[in-house]
Amino acid sequence: MFGSELGKTRDEAGFSLVELVMAVVVLAFGVVGMATTTLFITRQLTLAEVTTARVTAIQSVMERIRTTPYDSICEGTDTMGAIVVSWSEMAHMAQTKSVRMVTMGPGLVSMSGGQSTPMMSSTVADTVIYRMLKP
Repeated sequence: MFGSELGKTRDEAGFSLVELVMAVVVLAFGVVGMATTTLFITRQLTLAEVTTARVTAIQSVMERIRTTPYDSICEGTDTMGAIVVSWSEMAHMAQTKSVRMVTMGPGLVSMSGGQSTPMMSSTVADTVIYRMLKP
């Protein structure tokens, strides 16, 4: 009788089962989308942290090499967190000297075999060649 006072019958007073199922499906898609986005953002942040650590390690070694007298540069190794940087003189000419710096540690590797998404690995080697002019 209460439903008829508002001009609605008992069948029109609430949600139907179809409406309820559709609402749950829409909510489920939204939650799955948010979870996927969260995973993607977490992966990107981890990649950025690893890349920053590698660049910081190379920059630190490069600054150390710059402050070393030109004729005193020799081989060396340094560990910064999970990154190991080793360097050695590569080529020596009359007015220039090339120093090879190799970083080993966690990083991004491209997968072969048609997989387009790069993966994180615990042992990735990068090489940077730094050329110095004789003062």
